[in-house]
Amino acid sequence: MKLAVLGSGGVGRVIAKTVAKTGRFKEIICADISEETVNNLLLTINKENFHGTVVDASDYEQVKKLALKVDVLVNAVIPRFNLIVMKACLAGQCHYLDLACDTILELPGKIDLSEQLDLDQHFSDAGLLALCGIGIDPGCTNIFARYLANQMDEIEDILIRDADVSSVQGHDIALYFSPDTFIDECITEAPLFYENGMFVIKEPLEKIEDFTFPDPIGKVPVYAISHEEAWTIPRFIKKNRLKKCNFGYALPGEMVNILKVLKTLGLDSEKPLNIKGNKVAPRDVVIELLPKPAELAGKIKGNICVGTLVRGFKNGRKKELFMYNRISHETAYHSMQEQGTSYQTGIPAALAADLLAEGVIKTRGAVTPEALDPEPFIKNLPRYGLEIEIEERL
Repeated sequence: MKLAVLGSGGVGRVIAKTVAKTGRFKEIICADISEETVNNLLLTINKENFHGTVVDASDYEQVKKLALKVDVLVNAVIPRFNLIVMKACLAGQCHYLDLACDTILELPGKIDLSEQLDLDQHFSDAGLLALCGIGIDPGCTNIFARYLANQMDEIEDILIRDADVSSVQGHDIALYFSPDTFIDECITEAPLFYENGMFVIKEPLEKIEDFTFPDPIGKVPVYAISHEEAWTIPRFIKKNRLKKCNFGYALPGEMVNILKVLKTLGLDSEKPLNIKGNKVAPRDVVIELLPKPAELAGKIKGNICVGTLVRGFKNGRKKELFMYNRISHETAYHSMQEQGTSYQTGIPAALAADLLAEGVIKTRGAVTPEALDPEPFIKNLPRYGLEIEIEERL
């Protein structure tokens, strides 16, 4: 089979480097809007079956032309292009994987995940898989939820928790994945939670609780941000008594304050302003002033933990399990010369592509990861460099 990785930033590089090691694909095309970025990646990998091309993810025809050349395309660009790339893959008759969606609510100019899942029958009829959100979160978190739910008779709570306790040499403020996506998730989009059988909308950055992560992170406050899992998990995991599903992101107090100031001043806006005769979007200014996430590899020091806590009952007794991956940015850099967030996000996508190539994933249609059998992922993630641990809390 042939593979295309669209997007050669940090996550795209991790995907490409991982499939280069596993060798499941006879040809890999690395594509990006920047020829220089693609060429730098190819120099790093230095394998004959890797090729590069320039593709603008916002251009349907360019993406379709790429899709026609391969069997599987992994979309590693920002989520706002998901629907364009997904439809181009359908037209090009290749399987589609992405890492996250743009929003789960209907906002002007945003792609609702439901629009992607509405293509389920089209992909199924074509004998193709569209796997939406197969990074670390969403992705592994959904798979963890399914795996733990399979071990219980009844489920009460499914809580997704993410913490990154780290710092960057030479930068007081830095974001480790797309700043555009980070701003959307934290302050532009309203978080959607599942509570007592209903979906409810929360205020962005509303504190949920103090959550205890495994050492060396410990107990830290987690905040409500917009994320896919709270919308998809209750739809696919329908065991009796599911009362609560939400996403909590650990943020330092100073970052919460900065985000709230950005929101108050309108600096998260994508609407251009006329400034001294020039059209400038406030968000673009903020993003331009921040360091590029792909350039932070080797400069970040600290630990990340992403996991899923499931509370329920087994044989009439309460059970509480936290399944997670914990890694340091230093370990990720030593392993692949990439920063930890890119490392965590890229490896599950690379594994999914390999499992698809091997015929292990037989599902067709447009789905999210909790709809798949979790066993092949749980078995193989450690082999690919993501160690999985389960902590029993009751």
